[in-house]
Amino acid sequence: MTTTEPSPAVHALPPLGVARERFLSGRPVPEWVPEEVLAAWRRARFFGVPHDLREPSAPPPRPGDSPLLGAARPVLERIAPALGPGPSVLLLTDARLRVLWTSGGAPGLRSPCPGLSEQEVGHNSAALALRDRRRAEVHGPEHFLDVWQDVSAVSVPVLAPKSGHALGTLTVACRLCGGRPPHPQAALAEAAATAVEAELLARAGRPEQLLLDAYLRAARGEDRAVAALDGRNRLLSAAAERLATEEVLRALERTAVTARHSEPPPVAALPEDAGCTARIEVVRQDGAVLGIVAVLESRIETAPRPRPRALPALAGSSLPWRYAVERAAGLARSPEPMLLTGERGTGKTALARELLGRSPVQVVDAAEVGSLEGDLARWAARGPLLLRHAERLTQPAVAALNSLLDAHPDARLLITHTPGTPPGPCLQRLLDKLAARTVTLPPLRERTEDMRELLTALAPRPAPGSPPLSWTLDAVRALEQHPWPGNVTELAHVVQALAEHRRASGPVRRAELPDTVREGPAVRPLSPMEHAERATILETLHRHGGNKSRAAAALGIGRATLYRKLREYEG
Repeated sequence: MTTTEPSPAVHALPPLGVARERFLSGRPVPEWVPEEVLAAWRRARFFGVPHDLREPSAPPPRPGDSPLLGAARPVLERIAPALGPGPSVLLLTDARLRVLWTSGGAPGLRSPCPGLSEQEVGHNSAALALRDRRRAEVHGPEHFLDVWQDVSAVSVPVLAPKSGHALGTLTVACRLCGGRPPHPQAALAEAAATAVEAELLARAGRPEQLLLDAYLRAARGEDRAVAALDGRNRLLSAAAERLATEEVLRALERTAVTARHSEPPPVAALPEDAGCTARIEVVRQDGAVLGIVAVLESRIETAPRPRPRALPALAGSSLPWRYAVERAAGLARSPEPMLLTGERGTGKTALARELLGRSPVQVVDAAEVGSLEGDLARWAARGPLLLRHAERLTQPAVAALNSLLDAHPDARLLITHTPGTPPGPCLQRLLDKLAARTVTLPPLRERTEDMRELLTALAPRPAPGSPPLSWTLDAVRALEQHPWPGNVTELAHVVQALAEHRRASGPVRRAELPDTVREGPAVRPLSPMEHAERATILETLHRHGGNKSRAAAALGIGRATLYRKLREYEG
């Protein structure tokens, strides 16, 4: 059984549709749009997916029979009638998101392509479920394609028996169902995936089991690059998926077939530019060769990659902060460019320096240096480069940076970006290019539970014999309620000023805080949900020229409800 987290956008589908139209037309997107949804739209645009892609006039060709399809077909044919009379689709893909089998249909609910990879159709639940290895839902305007704007879909990964590798996905799609998880047919999708996995286990014969056991022995322990092949099936560890190209896997499959007819252990003839070597183990049963297990090793990097460090200099244990830091540390394990974005003062530069470690780092600030286009390639060739304030780069410098990343996609480059004015076309291309390797740092107002840790970390070291700076509960409460437009940098200035200039002894009291902090916010802080609702109401009013009756009708609420909400947000 798999689970899913509610999508941040599911409670604001109508306004999300408006935000998507703004994105497609190149206009600024509201700040409340979830970062993961915006990143998915940017990836689709970067991959060149046309948002108006239509269904093919004839059904696309599908891959031939596979063990997954053979086990799933009888199960799905029994389950398909449970879809009911409404327009809905039950769909099976393999691990490459190629469509293997479908049942049912309705306008907009059939696959417009032979596959569901993001490179073909943009954001969808099957690609999300395969990537996250758990149930995933995508509703209406979260999709990139026009044809899926009225579709809700839930997908569940189908896992191989014992090895746990994702073999494909099962998807149930229907008309837009409001976007509130769980999807009404989520239980059906999970039951279908469980039944297919049970059928796969029942069909696993002795030869396949022996090959699986040999694979598990070779892959045990560290994250090793291991592939098991018999000429028909593949089992790949996560490290092997990263290391082995399709040409390498085809060469290994030829080796598996050759092993059945050669007496000495075979040697894998990998392509010259493979970038790895393969140590082959032949798997036999009663003298007959069943397949091979290949252990791959990189030619370039033989030492194991270090685990991401704990980043001790960055205080905070709240969920938004931990998620951002852990994601950044995970991305930093591969030597590719990364973009750290967020409001000013959120700690982008501090995080970048921690990620780059103790190695000498070149720091270039676009806000301080003039023309950069002639120097970027030279700086990047010297080693790790931290480029601050990408939003301040000139148009020629951004164009040079795009060219540099096109020529050297593995450049060790960390870029910080502070959103503000709408980016130009060159900067937007850079942001789209780095969308999959972008980490958004949360503002301080969204991680107030980190306040005590930050106060301890930001306080200067006390003089010998003096107590460390401490705070009364009332002062901490005032600090937590302040919106902090300058984020951690602003907080650091407040702490530094108090440590240097206060005359009183004992804990810092609320009365000692700056006036803007001490007095607290003038109004009740709005929740993220209320921010989204308020933005939707104001934009709808603007589109209807301030006519509240028409705005209420467009929002699907009564005029009295609209007036009440406006009064609440004014307060």
